[in-house]
Amino acid sequence: MSNDNKVSLQRHPTGLWVLFTTEMWERFAFYAMRAILVLYLVSVSTSEWAPGFGWSESDAYKLYGWYTGLVYLSPLLGGWIADRFIGQRSCVILGALLMVLGEFFLAATEFIRIGSGVKVMFSTDPAALVVFYIGLGLMILGNGFFKPCISVMVGQLYEQGDRRRDVAFTIFYMGINIGAFFSPLIAGTVAEIYGFHFGFIIAGLGMICGLISFIVLGRKHLSGIGNAPVKRDSNSNITDAEKAAYERSVYEQTRPLDRKDYDRIFVIVALSIFVIAFWAAFEQAGSSLNVFAKKNTDRSISTSVIDVSPKFIKGYFLDNERVIEYESIIVRLESLEVQAKRQAEGGMDKVKRENLWDRTKRLLSFRKVQSNSDKPVTEVYSDLVARSTGLKTRLKDSGDNDIVDEMAKLQKAEENLGKDFVPKANDLTFPATWYQSVNPLWIVIFAPIFAFVWSFLGRYGIEPSTPTKFALGALLVSAGFFLMIPGAIEAKASGGKAAAYWLVLCYLFSTWGELCLSPIGLSMITKLAPARYASLFMGVWFMASSVAYILAGQLASIFGAGDGISFFFGKESGLADFFLIMAIIPMIFGFIALALAPQLKRMMHGA
Repeated sequence: MSNDNKVSLQRHPTGLWVLFTTEMWERFAFYAMRAILVLYLVSVSTSEWAPGFGWSESDAYKLYGWYTGLVYLSPLLGGWIADRFIGQRSCVILGALLMVLGEFFLAATEFIRIGSGVKVMFSTDPAALVVFYIGLGLMILGNGFFKPCISVMVGQLYEQGDRRRDVAFTIFYMGINIGAFFSPLIAGTVAEIYGFHFGFIIAGLGMICGLISFIVLGRKHLSGIGNAPVKRDSNSNITDAEKAAYERSVYEQTRPLDRKDYDRIFVIVALSIFVIAFWAAFEQAGSSLNVFAKKNTDRSISTSVIDVSPKFIKGYFLDNERVIEYESIIVRLESLEVQAKRQAEGGMDKVKRENLWDRTKRLLSFRKVQSNSDKPVTEVYSDLVARSTGLKTRLKDSGDNDIVDEMAKLQKAEENLGKDFVPKANDLTFPATWYQSVNPLWIVIFAPIFAFVWSFLGRYGIEPSTPTKFALGALLVSAGFFLMIPGAIEAKASGGKAAAYWLVLCYLFSTWGELCLSPIGLSMITKLAPARYASLFMGVWFMASSVAYILAGQLASIFGAGDGISFFFGKESGLADFFLIMAIIPMIFGFIALALAPQLKRMMHGA
């Protein structure tokens, strides 16, 4: 470690703030994409300004689970490459470049797709889907290089046994969440108003900012940190302190593992298992809780705010979500009508009908209906219902079961929409993605408090052990989902308008749990892992998260899609039973971790 990275007891090294800034921008990009991915997949495209894939919630949750799972599995490869070949610094740069490309490929999906009003699949729009999957793949690989290496570099700033390390990772974690706070507000708002592809573009630009800051500032303030594992030139001029640091590093990289090392590795593996239960619940934020915020949570803005809002603000946030759903039904029905007429003319095979569907771009604009039609909007709606009923009969007579099933879904959507789909002139709502900023906001508020509490308790020798903190984290996220149960019941009883405070409270308890676990876990890896396997075991830590995220997606898909599972509270309680499952899982693992904490603490051997 160079003199530039030596620190006094009063402050942290400047390199911490370089890594803080870089991670802040990277998380801005990642959480922007996370906030809009599922909403993008479940939205039905009605025009170029309202893109979407038209997938079911179940399919979207599965893809989200596999994507986030692979995102946190790829650090195994990236960590190994960094440890053995190119070092952490080069991996961070490579990972950032790949993620920039990934975001731009995701944005390109909407620029090459065939048309609107169609569910994007390989059979309907293969080019768009291939580009979309390439974007996801680049994001996965980029994160694999970036994520473990930047965390390891934070640990490298501190000597072994430096108690500031936990506090440093908590500060570093604040950088993560500052980026995560602003990305849904900026990229999420743009995505929901102007198009999801523009949200991906903003995310890519954010990653470019992080890459530039790392390269420019890292040259000065990260000297000797994250370099490739190469042999030292014996003729180079170095100070005695640098020589001693180098020799210590060589020793740690080459010495045989002893009993303490194996005990500490066991602790890493054991706590990684417990962390699966935590993240399987916590990561519902990007999938089921994200859709719950969109469909089942009140997002209206108070009259007092509306009264003082400029007109252009009102134009941005006019409550037209049900209008968009109405337009979606119109577009898809008109497409089906075209297909039915062509069928009547005779002899179109299934592939040609699907291609015809792809190219159907008709859109009945709600505002055009309001301003230019002589009929009241309710009569337009009644005509739509009558027209769709007749269309379904014609399609059924033709024997095309796939289209008949699609018609049944559309008619159910019509029933849910109801005849009163005209928004009130002064109704304002904020985008659902804004709820994604609640958790990072709580992090920014409470991270300094938790850092102070851990430091204060540590000063008197009563700071909870790392295993105990893990147990507390699991129990706190469990409490957050218990709070969502009455929220789900209220949403069902009120027709999908649960009070905002249920989600806010859920995110508050989840945040407290996260602060007990996530930054502490990063610090734990740098303390317990043998030096020559530091990045690899950081990858193991993220692999546990990978398993959890895949599990989270599967649980949401099986039990939390649509109206959710029903086994205790009943069908009239909406997603209450699903939230009960998500509360019980981390609660069980939390109590097990609490019981094992004393033994695991002994096996850490004072680290």
